[in-house]
Amino acid sequence: MTKKVRNFSYMLLIVMVLLSACAGGQATTVAPVEESTEAPVEESTEAPAVQEPVTIEWWTVSSEEYTEQVQRDLAAAFESTHPNIKVNVTVLPEGGFSEKMTTALGAGEGVPDVAFFWDNNWFPEALDLRPFIERDNFDTSMYIPGFWKTRALWNDTVVGLPLGVGAQFVMYNKDVFDEMGVTYPSEDWTTEEYLTKVAQLNDPDQKRWGSDRPRRPFRALWFNYGPDVRLYSDDSMIVDGYLNSPGSIAAYIWAWDLVDTGATPTPADIEVLGTEGTGPIDLFMAGRLAMATLNQGHMLNALNAGVNFGIVPEPGVAGNERFVNAWSLTSSIWKGTEHPDEAWTFLSWWVGPEGQRYLMENGNLFPSINSVLNEYEDADEEYAQAFFKVLELTQVSEWRNAHPCNSTVLRAVGDVWDKIMFGEIERDQIQAELDAIVPAAQESLDECRERLGG
Repeated sequence: MTKKVRNFSYMLLIVMVLLSACAGGQATTVAPVEESTEAPVEESTEAPAVQEPVTIEWWTVSSEEYTEQVQRDLAAAFESTHPNIKVNVTVLPEGGFSEKMTTALGAGEGVPDVAFFWDNNWFPEALDLRPFIERDNFDTSMYIPGFWKTRALWNDTVVGLPLGVGAQFVMYNKDVFDEMGVTYPSEDWTTEEYLTKVAQLNDPDQKRWGSDRPRRPFRALWFNYGPDVRLYSDDSMIVDGYLNSPGSIAAYIWAWDLVDTGATPTPADIEVLGTEGTGPIDLFMAGRLAMATLNQGHMLNALNAGVNFGIVPEPGVAGNERFVNAWSLTSSIWKGTEHPDEAWTFLSWWVGPEGQRYLMENGNLFPSINSVLNEYEDADEEYAQAFFKVLELTQVSEWRNAHPCNSTVLRAVGDVWDKIMFGEIERDQIQAELDAIVPAAQESLDECRERLGG
């Protein structure tokens, strides 16, 4: 074998050995990665759309309890925690509020989403709140029962929520009582005790009267004389036996006896004092009225003036239920609102614990919610406790709200009251006068009932 052939044989042998070594392991095949042919999705660089807040219209009034600024601040406080709702506040003069509401409701347009519905004739235009109350488990038991009954309920519906509370009661000047040596009245005092104290406190030399007079009949003191002391029957059919019932006659005689003491301002006195801008609260704070039937606003005025006073309910009759002239403002949603959910959110905040607490702390509101009322800064003081007790009494409004002809009939029987106030009637003539006016009262009741649809 030649040298060239031998070298070739060696090289061939080496190649075969290498191929044999490689064949001992299994080759792994990796599938090629398929590149996407789709265009990449572009990420949006635009900011998400911001939802515009819903604007609701709120009509209100300015008062001693809450000024215009306090209410605007309240709306701003609500908006700060409810950015999806804007409250457009319209503050109207109290005298023009009723006229504007009546006009708007009559036209069915231009009505605010939320407003005071303080006229019972507006209740049919209020949105029934029961679905919202049930949906949100809204606790209506937080409200003082008497005010919930008289200012929220109408027929079988809930027409609003009661904002704040007010009531009439007798304020007595402790310094005058002490000076005259007269014992303070108790919360269960009677109408006869009232007459006695009025006479004891009267002091012409000091130009001081024992008390003022009731404004008109068939209010709390009248109702205190018994369940038969109403203008007409509970079914709104009969006047005879109610206007001239034994209890009613007794109440009118009590008024005559009060005038006869000579210890109260006459209508002429009141007219002169009214012209001079001096009302019962001013006379009381000046020490010229030892007692006066006033309200919580007057109470705060006397407190700020440093008057030493006490509070008791209006006098009653032993063994009879006690009543109070009390009020609250029905705060409602118009049934034609385009934003019922937002209106309810605001209403339930404004007239709920948050809103009423705000108005108490920044204004002079006494809340209609017991738990918030008890947070009042002077809640433990004697005057506040006495006021709170008055709020628990049965309200005259319970009967009045259920008997819409009350005011009509009362106007028809005004002559008897006027004769007593002006001293134009003798004590023993009262029953005959009441009997004589029954036909006119019955006629006015029948006319009113027919006008209201029976």
